[in-house]
This record gives sequence, structure tokens and C-alpha cells, in this order.
Amino acid sequence: MSNPTTPSVRNPSIDNIKAILIFFVVFGHLIEIYVGEDHVLRSIWLFVYAFHMPMFALISGMFSKAHWNDKNATQLISTVLVPLIAFEIIYEATEFFLKGNLSVYGNMIAPYWMLWYLLSLLCWRLLLPLFARMQFAVALALGVSLIASYSEHAGYFLSISRTLVFFPYFLLGWQLGQRPFADKKQGKVVLSALIVLAALIGVFFLKTDFDYRWLYGSYSLHRLEMANLTGTFYQLLQYAASTIIGLAILYLLAQKDLRLAHIGQRSIYVLVWHGMALIILQETGVLRHIFKFDNVTALLISALVSAAIVWLCSHEKCERFTKRYLLAPVTWLLVSQLGTRQAELPVPAKSVEARVQQEP
Repeated sequence: MSNPTTPSVRNPSIDNIKAILIFFVVFGHLIEIYVGEDHVLRSIWLFVYAFHMPMFALISGMFSKAHWNDKNATQLISTVLVPLIAFEIIYEATEFFLKGNLSVYGNMIAPYWMLWYLLSLLCWRLLLPLFARMQFAVALALGVSLIASYSEHAGYFLSISRTLVFFPYFLLGWQLGQRPFADKKQGKVVLSALIVLAALIGVFFLKTDFDYRWLYGSYSLHRLEMANLTGTFYQLLQYAASTIIGLAILYLLAQKDLRLAHIGQRSIYVLVWHGMALIILQETGVLRHIFKFDNVTALLISALVSAAIVWLCSHEKCERFTKRYLLAPVTWLLVSQLGTRQAELPVPAKSVEARVQQEP
């Protein structure tokens, strides 16, 4: 049973949205370690983190397929697993060169920093064919996430916690498809704008002792010191807020052609490379210098630097370099023998895919 709303061709509106979301990813990471006690920076950072990764997971679900064949499996390896392995090696090697040891992520047996998303995406796509055949799939995934949050073992290890926490958004995206963004009604535009405005104002009134770790999706309720029904209620409230705010922002972004589709199409390269850009800026002291300015100036410079990183990492030359010198060798190691092995297998009378498509 496949999702009939899953698009067969690229939608420029969705690619525009992906471009904006990947900008927020870079911007959020750039200002993250400097938010400190600065209320303005902290409030903007909280607003960004309230929706950007949930909506990335949701959009990833829109473009995922709930059935398996050789082409889909090979594509998953080459577009998700290969970049994960290649850049895991690159970043851990960089950490070893700079500090003489593995990163904190490597010591926890976790994907390096932003690479958690690729491992989680791999797991989501593997789980989708199973959950797509279940009643109330989103509710079930939500229940699993809420229950797992009580475990002290779910955390950064292999990105288990984030995989479970963001999986409901991924499933919701698969179920919704592009329907929420197809129409352009003035009433929905006004409502979405009011929701976003209210959320932006609301974060400035959050208590300064608000525990931002709730937004990471990588901490158990025990580590958040709220392993009780109140903690579960907070989680449900966070799911609801992130979904409402995120969908409102996505709906507003879908109203006009932002002419950023070419960036959205290459957002994977921004995801995997922007960490290296930020490491360079941090090690050279550029980031520390930026945040010595006043709030407005620091925010403006941060936004411009983030935009520059997005532009550079999504450039076609960066894409060509990454594919040719980094991804191609790993792809050869992982994928080159699939065709040979497949040829050696006996051809079944009826393919698995055909049987699945005949299921109710």
C-alpha cells in the first residue's frame, strides 16, 4: 500500500521550503554555542529549533515510498548511507587532527553532530513499509516515542532517541503528501501568519530557565528530570506546538516562488558540509569575533554568514566535487557488487514488489 500523494516529480515549492529550512539549520548551529544568557539570541534560537528539524523530517516523509524494490534499496544506500559513512570518516578524522582523539560523538557511538539526521532518515525509510500498513500509524509511532522516552538507555547512542522522537513527523509527512500546500486560500494565509507571529512573540516570554534540551530530542525524561506523566504531557504539548507552528511556516513559504529551488535540491550537501564551515570559523576565532558585537549586528552578520555557507555548499561545483571525490569511492565499495549478486539469484515467478502491490 503506497501513499498516492507521494510526488513522482520534483515540486519547486517544496524545494524552496527545503532551502529555507536548511538555512535555519545552519543559522541555528552557528548561533547555538553563543546564545548563553543573551535573551534575544536565545529566543530566536528556541523559535528556530521549535520547528526546523520536525519539518525537515516531515518533508522527507513526503518524498518517501512505502514499498521496496531493487531500485529503491540501491537509491537509499547511495543517497543516505554513503554520505553518512563518508562524512562520518571526514569529521572524525578532522576531530582527531585538531584534538588528537575521537569526537564526543564517536566516544558515544553516535553519528557526528548533524549526521544524526542521515542515520535517522535511513531508519525511517526502512520502517516506513511496515508502519504504512498499520492502522493509526502516526499515533502508534507517537506512542512508541513517548514510552521510549522513559528509558535511560535511549539517547545519543546510534541516534536512537532522535529516530523515535522525529519519526511521527516523518510518518505524518508521508500521509499528508503535498496536499496542505496545494491550495492558496487567503484565510489560511492569515491564520498561518498569526500562528507564526504568536509563536515568535511567545518565545520571548519563556522563562530564562526553560530547559532547551527538550528541543534536541536526544534526552530521556530521566535526564530531563521529569520521568512522570507531567513530562509526557510536556512532550505531547511540544509535538502539537512544533506541528502547528511548522505547518504554518511551510504553508506561508509555499505561497510564492522564492527562486531557491536549486538550493533545496542540493540541501544534502549543505547538511553534510556546513559543519566543516562552522568548525573552520570556530577554530579561526571568527565566530567569537562576530558575537562581540551588539545583538542586532551579531544577528545580521550571523544571517549573512549562514546564507553564504548555504550558497557555497549548495553550489554545483561543491556537488560535483563531493560526488566525484568523496561519495563515488564509497558508493563503489557498497553498491558496485549489487548488480552481480542480483544476477546470480534465481528469478522468482512473481516479484516481491508485485505481491506487495496486490496487498489490500
